[in-house]
Amino acid sequence: MSGAEDRSYRVSDTAAGPEGLGLPGVRVRTLVILRWIAITGQLATLAIIGPGLGFPLAPWPPLAAIAASVGVNIGSTLLYPRTAELNGREATIHLAFDLLQLAVLLFLTGGLNNPFAVLILVPVTISATLLSLRSTIILISIAIACLAALALWALPLPWHGPALALPPLYQAGQGVALLIGMTFLAAYAWRVSAEARRRQQALIATQTALAREQKMSALGSLAAAAAHELGGPLGTITLIARDLDDQLGNDPDFGDDVKLLRQEAARCREILVGIARRAEADQPFPRLPLEALVYEVVKPFEGGRVALTVRQSLLKGAAPVLAARTPELLHGLANIVSNAVRHARAQVDIDIEAGRDEVRLTVRDDGDGFDPALLPRLGEPYLGPSQSRSGGTGLGVFIATTLLERTGGTLTFANVPEGGARVDIRWTRHTLDPEETRA
Repeated sequence: MSGAEDRSYRVSDTAAGPEGLGLPGVRVRTLVILRWIAITGQLATLAIIGPGLGFPLAPWPPLAAIAASVGVNIGSTLLYPRTAELNGREATIHLAFDLLQLAVLLFLTGGLNNPFAVLILVPVTISATLLSLRSTIILISIAIACLAALALWALPLPWHGPALALPPLYQAGQGVALLIGMTFLAAYAWRVSAEARRRQQALIATQTALAREQKMSALGSLAAAAAHELGGPLGTITLIARDLDDQLGNDPDFGDDVKLLRQEAARCREILVGIARRAEADQPFPRLPLEALVYEVVKPFEGGRVALTVRQSLLKGAAPVLAARTPELLHGLANIVSNAVRHARAQVDIDIEAGRDEVRLTVRDDGDGFDPALLPRLGEPYLGPSQSRSGGTGLGVFIATTLLERTGGTLTFANVPEGGARVDIRWTRHTLDPEETRA
C-alpha cells in the first residue's frame, strides 16, 4: 500500500493535478464592476487633489487615461453576454490593461511617490487567485516593468511649493517593497486558491463516486418495485393469452400466434420474478453484520494473486456489530481494500474488533508500506504523482476518507514495523449503528 491512490478517478481533463485543475476564470461582470469602482475612485481622487485641495495638477492627461478605462468598460459590456467568463488570454489582456492604465496615472501624478502606487498589486492578486500560473507570471512581469519605469521616469507629485524630493535610497526601497509585497501576495493567493481548487475538484469526484454507488444501490429497489407493479397487468395478459390458446390454439390462421403470445407472456413473468429475487438478494435487510458487509466488499477481489483474510473478534461483553448497508460505507471500504490489494505482495488481512463502545476495522497488507514523506498528508487530494512512489495522486484515499467520515468513522494511516501498510478505521457503536442505541 505504498501508493496514495487506489482507483482511477477523473472528473474532467482539467482535474488531473494542481497545474491542470479547472480554473474558474473571471466573470466579465465582475471585472466591469471592479473597473467602475476604480474609475470612480480615480475621478474622486483627481477632484480632491485639484479643485478640493488646490494642488497644481493638469487634469486633461489623467482624464484621458480614465476615459480609456471607461471606453474599455463600455466595450466589454456591449461585446460580452452578461454571464460570460474570461479565461486565459482574454482575462490576462484585461488585467494587463488595468495595470498599464494605473501605471500611466501614477506616471502623471508622482510615480512611486504617489501613495496610491500600492494599487498596482490589485490586478496581480486577482490573476493569482483566479487565473493560471502562466497568466500570473506574465502580469507580474508587466508590473515589474511598470515599477522600474515609474522609478526612473515620472512627473512630479502634485505639491504646494517646491516639488517633493525624496532621497533616491528611499525611493528605491519603496519600489523594492512594492515588488516584494506583490510577489508575496501573488504567491500566497495562488497557493491558497490552488488548494481550494484541488479540494473542490476532489469533492466533485467524491460526489460523483457516491452518486454512482447510490444509483447502483437504488437499482435493486427500483427493479423490485417494477416487478411488483408489472406483475398485476402481466397476470391479466397471461390469463387472456391462456383463454385465447384454449379457444384458438388449433385455428389454422391464428393458432400459432396465440401460442407464441402465451409463451412470451410466461417468459416475461419469469424475467420479472428473477429480477425481484436478485433485488431482494442484493439488499434483504436495512442493517447487516459489519462482517457480512466486509465480505461483500472483499468478494470481488477473491481469486486473484493476493489472499484476503477477514477476522472478527468480540471483546468481553460486546455484541456483534450491525451497520447500515450504505453506499458511503461500501464504497469507502472498497477503496481502502482495493488500495491494499494493489500494493500487497501476497496477503491482505482485515480485522474487525468490536468493543462495547467502539468498533475498529484494520486493513493491513504486506507490501512496501506508505511513503513516509506522504504519511502526514494522506487523506488530502492531489498529492501529485511525482510525490508518490506509485505515481498516484491521492484522490482515491481522499474519497475513501471523506465517505467513511460521513459514516462517523475516523481513519489513521501507518506503516507496520515488520513491513507493509496499515489503515485503522474507528467508529463508536452509536455512529455506526444508531438503531442499536434506540433498541
